[in-house]
Amino acid sequence: MLNQFQCTAAEFNAAAYNDADSIVLFLCKECAAAIDKLELPEAAAKAAMAYTAQHDDIYDAGSVTTLVMPQGEKLLTLLIAGCGEGKDCKPNNFRKAAGAAARALHKAKAQKAVLAAPIMLNAERSKNLQALVEGLYLGAYTFNRFKSEAKQAPLCEATVLSAVPEAAAIINAAEISAEAVCYARDLVNNPGNVVTPQTMADDALKLGQELPLEITIMDETLMEARGMHALLAVGQGSHNPSCLVALRYNGNGYAPYTAFVGKGITFDSGGISIKPDDNMGEMKDDMTGAGAVLGAMRAIARLGLKCNVIGVLACAENMPDGKAQRPGDIVRAANGKTIEVVSTDAEGRMVLADAVWYACQMGAKKVIDIATLTGAVIIALGNETSGIVANDDELVEQIKLAGRMAGENYWQLPSLPECKEAIKSDVADLLNSAGRAGGCITGGLFIGEFVDKDIPWAHLDIGGTSTATKTEGFKVKGGTAFGTMTLIKLAGML
Repeated sequence: MLNQFQCTAAEFNAAAYNDADSIVLFLCKECAAAIDKLELPEAAAKAAMAYTAQHDDIYDAGSVTTLVMPQGEKLLTLLIAGCGEGKDCKPNNFRKAAGAAARALHKAKAQKAVLAAPIMLNAERSKNLQALVEGLYLGAYTFNRFKSEAKQAPLCEATVLSAVPEAAAIINAAEISAEAVCYARDLVNNPGNVVTPQTMADDALKLGQELPLEITIMDETLMEARGMHALLAVGQGSHNPSCLVALRYNGNGYAPYTAFVGKGITFDSGGISIKPDDNMGEMKDDMTGAGAVLGAMRAIARLGLKCNVIGVLACAENMPDGKAQRPGDIVRAANGKTIEVVSTDAEGRMVLADAVWYACQMGAKKVIDIATLTGAVIIALGNETSGIVANDDELVEQIKLAGRMAGENYWQLPSLPECKEAIKSDVADLLNSAGRAGGCITGGLFIGEFVDKDIPWAHLDIGGTSTATKTEGFKVKGGTAFGTMTLIKLAGML
């Protein structure tokens, strides 16, 4: 059970609708002609066919039309969830439609629902099935931990009809993946006085007790011994100590490891280069990268995926006080390179500098870091697409494919030699900020300077996608945990 839904698999048959108080039809425009093949109750079938015959504006992905009709002595709620038309009828539209349908079912106080789609009559539509279930769980997500009188929808038992082989296993995997995203969303949505670097370490330790994950936690003393002064500099103005957390999952013997490295700034005031007070409270989400990695590792281990993955969380709180780093300071990172601190608000790349280096020391043969790194990525790509800066095009294509499977969009930005020149310092090896021009690219390239030579690396900038300003489809207003699902899908491809 997740978010007051419990999904089970069943084949198409008339008996599956017995006792249902709600039916959800997932329809693309072309599929509407096959409604009569779903073995719906007679009243529901007639209503659906009559309504679709008269309305051709109900198929936008995420739109939900509600019809209510008598069913014996009770009422039956029939929801028509749009999944697009033509080439737009793809798995991610089923994810969006299911997210909207989940909220409509909760609003109707549904307790027994049947989910049916003509496309699921095709035994080869496993991707649609998985996306639908993921969307249902994700769209039903709520964060009400701090509500004094939180209201909860009744538990809804949802039967998902399909001809897909091993549908039960697919639904179970979808629930595990969606639960991991919701777990990460909870971390992101909690305020900075609740989630601190120590909280991230404690959560990792708990996962290590429950799942086949080897946990390593480095406190400030251990990081000092390893020369991790870039990470330490960021957190030295906070009374909450910094830490670096590593989770190792071995699901494939002696196969090479891939590292997922997440920025874990549990609150970002900007430090001495302090941010304006407008919307500063949103900076509780600056640990979304680390939250995504932690959620992904949770799902990877629960799913028992055949891969070897290291998760690294670079955790600190960026605060100003008498001990805080200053603009103009020069610090030496663990790999020996020196960094001139231009802005204390360019802190994410500094914690990641030591973290990606440490991932290489742990034996990673590929490194992917994920971070709410820049506002520049929003200017470049908006709020629906994350940026990629990388040194390996094949790895980029893998990430983009995993993103499409997850319903998360990515776009590769050019790694130009001129951008590397921009981060060179006159008094140190590197600048931690090269200014506004190409800021998303230069921020990523800075991190790449700390990855061992010849190791494929990609940086994911989720600065524009980590938070949703409205509830829509499978996204719920607040922290999205963007990237969690991508990393899970990517792990399944390794």
